[in-house]
Amino acid sequence: MNPPVDPLLSVEDVHVRFARRRRGFWRPRTWHTALSEVSLTIGAGQTVGLVGESGSGKSTLARVVLGLQPRDQGQVRLRGEEVDLTRPDTTRAFRRAVQAVFQDPYGSLNPTMTVATILDEPMRIAGELSTRDRQDRVRELAELVGLTADQLDRYPYQFSGGQRQRIAIARALAPAPDLVVLDEPVSALDVSIQSQVIDLLERIQATTGVSYLFIAHDLAVVRHISHRIAVMYRGRIVEEGKADQVCDEPSHPYTRLLLASALDADPTTSARRRERRRGLARAFADEFGAHT
Repeated sequence: MNPPVDPLLSVEDVHVRFARRRRGFWRPRTWHTALSEVSLTIGAGQTVGLVGESGSGKSTLARVVLGLQPRDQGQVRLRGEEVDLTRPDTTRAFRRAVQAVFQDPYGSLNPTMTVATILDEPMRIAGELSTRDRQDRVRELAELVGLTADQLDRYPYQFSGGQRQRIAIARALAPAPDLVVLDEPVSALDVSIQSQVIDLLERIQATTGVSYLFIAHDLAVVRHISHRIAVMYRGRIVEEGKADQVCDEPSHPYTRLLLASALDADPTTSARRRERRRGLARAFADEFGAHT
């Protein structure tokens, strides 16, 4: 795949830290560094995969990109312009341009709304389309994600997990965004359903030219959909490059450990390969365990 690589969104030298809970009033406050010196660029029409274990900083970076997490340092730029969410006009334009799909579609969908209302709501709030145009757009979105017209009058509880994720994807696409942040969008789904959702996302990108920041802990899934991959470890991006390059010729020990872990999860993996993975884990812990 050779999508255009014009810069759409860039994260530049972002730092985020959180205050730890004090164990006593007299003790000094300590801090947890969630992100340190993080820089990332997403091109127009491009999918950047972000992979790492739980606690690596992936979701914190997603919140920074979405404008939901304040930064202690660094900048986020959209089409070269710094994102300033203190201005209502800038905030409104940014919210339209950058949307999100989360891991739990049921928790992110209003159970009292029909699918048609869920898809219509972001367009109604934006106030840019007439009622008739919004209705047409709702039908268009349903068709795009593989929902039938009669399903528009149903409620979220009447759908399977995979279907609910399709609804969440359609809602994210309603305002015609330039970028969709997908935070573990398939990790709660069965493997067969995962592949269907991944294929759907690829078809949508080919049709609309939307960009994705695809976040997951499964490197195999990330490789399948991504043009580029960034690997996070302890709040830092330790490796970044073309998807095939990162997966076939990883340069960082943590990336190699992730790849070995994926092989270890395969029941057909030989005992010799599992032992090699454990040796790699021990070597990685010895060399990098004390470093951020």
